[in-house]
Amino acid sequence: MTQQTSRCLIKSVLVICALALMSVAALAQPSPALSDMKPGSVLFFNRYTSNPSSPQQNDTQINITNTHQNAFASIHLFLVDGATCSVADSFIGLTPNQTASFLVSDFDPGITGYMVAVAVDSGPVQFNYLIGDEYIREADGRQANLAAVAVAKRSGGSVEDENGVATLYFDGKDYDQLPNVVALSSFNSQVTDNTEVFLYSPSPNLSTGEAPGTTTVFTLVYDDVENVFSTTTRFGCYGAIRLTSLRVAGGSLNRIVPAGRTGWIRFNGSGKPLLGASIQRGPVFMGGHNLHALSLLSNYSISIPSFGF
Repeated sequence: MTQQTSRCLIKSVLVICALALMSVAALAQPSPALSDMKPGSVLFFNRYTSNPSSPQQNDTQINITNTHQNAFASIHLFLVDGATCSVADSFIGLTPNQTASFLVSDFDPGITGYMVAVAVDSGPVQFNYLIGDEYIREADGRQANLAAVAVAKRSGGSVEDENGVATLYFDGKDYDQLPNVVALSSFNSQVTDNTEVFLYSPSPNLSTGEAPGTTTVFTLVYDDVENVFSTTTRFGCYGAIRLTSLRVAGGSLNRIVPAGRTGWIRFNGSGKPLLGASIQRGPVFMGGHNLHALSLLSNYSISIPSFGF
């Protein structure tokens, strides 16, 4: 073997080793975007509802799991009333590998809204080991299982206390960014099916239940042959939108997407973060899923009380 060939082999080995190390480092970093397919330090549960007088017909079961093999998890829960933006908060603690479940009819009866779960110590802390999901039974009989949307804390340590308040920055550096454009990937014709979309912009202050103000959502409805129709919808703390209520230029939604056809929808939060889910029921299929994030907001902050468990 010549000296030149030997040098080439050494260089090749070094390049392969460098690429392998880069791959390992990439795997060690959390995904840059929020997802309902990964663990995180913050969980968003996109809907909960209950009827305390008839929970067998209308209720939500919340499930949260600590996937860490050795560490205890302290979790601050914020349940946001979709009608008033008021916040009820509580704490739960999970030992390593422990899961916990509770019914909203027991925990926050008669309220419809969304829930945020934040890993804390003395304040919010990096603990990217939380996963969760929820079972929902709506009053009209629709049912779904929705995974919690997880946000990773990308910076180490805890969030600093400022006069009893800690601020979480969803900027891709401190925490993962939040979406401002989301999509309902597909819906069946509403001639035969019943689909409802739930949208919200998280409150910027979970200490006070501050309302994010009226959110105007620019909406594009597509049929299955790429025709597009625009409209807008608005909501305050929390929006529940039946697809047939959308005012679409060119005719009703059932005319645009007639029986036997499908469509999809793009929702743009116009500078505000958007999260949400859909639940549908038809003559054959019933279920629900979270909306898909299409575009991320560059920066958003949420303040919470900074005391720990």
